Parts: sequence; structure tokens; C-alpha cells
Amino acid sequence: MAAEAPDAGAFMAAVEALVGRAPELSPLDAGLLAALRFGVAGDTRGFAKVFGVPHALVLRATSELSEEFGLVAVTARDPRTQRTRLELTDAGARLLEGAAFAA
Repeated sequence: MAAEAPDAGAFMAAVEALVGRAPELSPLDAGLLAALRFGVAGDTRGFAKVFGVPHALVLRATSELSEEFGLVAVTARDPRTQRTRLELTDAGARLLEGAAFAA
């Protein structure tokens, strides 16, 4: 499922395309989805570190994406660190499929 990581410009274009396609998503939500799609980060701590975003904000976005939108599934969670491993759901994959991504 993961493709080669895009350069920063391509990644941001993908985030903008997702927000345009699904305006209910925040840029952070869209960034997390794009990171999963491109294999940039498969868990919340990794995403927070790569993008310099507080882990608590990434956890909040994860909760929204999984519980409210059904676009990601939590596959594992470390109870001590709260590191949460994620994967796209079928709905998440379909949303990303429809966005204009350069793979």
C-alpha cells in the first residue's frame, strides 16, 4: 500500500487535494492520511516527530479520523507512551484513491 515518499511540495499538494476533496478534514487530518498513504509514518509518534507536531494533537486527529470519519483503524496502542499504530480503512483508501496523488 505504501508508495515512495514524495518530496515536500508533492506531499503538501496531496494534503491540499485531500482538504479540497473532503473539506471536513483539517490539514492535520489530511497530513496524517497522506503520511499513511505514502509510508512516511505508520504511527502517531513517528508522524509527530517527522512533522514537528505535538503528539497530543496527532492523537486527537487520530481519534477524529477513526471514530468520527472511519478513515483509519487503530491496529496497536502502547499504553505507556500512547504510540498508536494506524492503517487506512477501506473508506480511507477510497478517499485517497480519488485524490490526485503522484505515486
